[in-house]
Amino acid sequence: MKYFFSLALLITTVASYACSCANPGEMDDKQYDSYDFIATGVIDAVEDGEEFKSIYFDVNHFYKGKADHSGIILQTALSSAACGISPNSGEEWLIYANRQDGELHVSLCSRSIVLKAEGMSGVPDRAKEDLMYLDNKEQQEEKYTIGNVDIMESEVLNESRTLNIYLPEGYSADSTYPIIYLLDGSAHEDFLHVAGLLQFCNYPWLKFMPKSILVGIENVDRKRDFTYPSSDEDYKKKYPTTGGSAAFMQFIETELQPYIEANYPVNGTDMLIGQSLGGLLATEVLYKKPELFNHYFIVSPSLWYDNLSLLEQEPAFVADNFDKEITVYVAVGNEGRVMKAVAKKLYKEVKSANKVKSQFEYFKDEDHASILHEALYRGFKGFNARITE
Repeated sequence: MKYFFSLALLITTVASYACSCANPGEMDDKQYDSYDFIATGVIDAVEDGEEFKSIYFDVNHFYKGKADHSGIILQTALSSAACGISPNSGEEWLIYANRQDGELHVSLCSRSIVLKAEGMSGVPDRAKEDLMYLDNKEQQEEKYTIGNVDIMESEVLNESRTLNIYLPEGYSADSTYPIIYLLDGSAHEDFLHVAGLLQFCNYPWLKFMPKSILVGIENVDRKRDFTYPSSDEDYKKKYPTTGGSAAFMQFIETELQPYIEANYPVNGTDMLIGQSLGGLLATEVLYKKPELFNHYFIVSPSLWYDNLSLLEQEPAFVADNFDKEITVYVAVGNEGRVMKAVAKKLYKEVKSANKVKSQFEYFKDEDHASILHEALYRGFKGFNARITE
């Protein structure tokens, strides 16, 4: 895969005439590793100065050093005249450069070579060999990616937030997709294994889940973002940053969802996944802002927080004027009496609501640390049944 850029590079040619014009030999891994920058491009203009000849170079493909492309000045201590080279506007070059004392230096009469110029009948054989090597090297080193990493600025939270985005197989901007928002969505938390599970559940011979875009929300302070203010003074002393869930829910509603809608092809179906404190936050959204999502996956929710006070509130989804049909999947493992009791109490509440389709799973062989993957597999597997029941 090739990535093309349009970038003006300034090549400064120092007028000190010393050079070695020996044949550089066949390009190999050792030579490739010896360069910091390799690119092809076209000379836009040549300007003669009193001490320097300035060559404006428009890069059309980077083979190496792409990360260095902004504001590079390439310098050479070899004059073009010393080796019979006179760069001209419109010529296409393959440039090799090395970093010295913080700057990139290029020699136009060593490995670097003209590819196309007026009067040339074709690309030189040595250039063809170099380009063949570079193309093969690029294919070998091409990275496998599953999506994007987006960084958005939040005015509500007054901080930058990182989003890990999984794009399904065959992703196209001309199609539309459900969006799954994953709390605890850092790469070192739950993003990668949930992305893999979603990909598995998309197999055409399974079709447990529709092809969806997964948005992993990286944490900054999960105790702050996933909890509402507590009346427990001891807990507040132990965890002084707790109590910021209202702001985080506002971030989701007024910034995150609009950002995703503006930058990705959505179909209007939104899902939320949360476990543990993330499950507490998912439940709070369900109780207070149920219209934000169509489907909720709530695993091992920490509803013991603040003496179970959230479960004592009347959820918005039972109100007579709530007219959005939603599904709620609740799961808990062998995690102790309190965790099982609060999860069952939550399920009892959603099961009795007219507008909610629900499912409950108990995993006797899983604990708080091991439950999420298995629970989501079961939740994804039963997704179509829940939405059609």
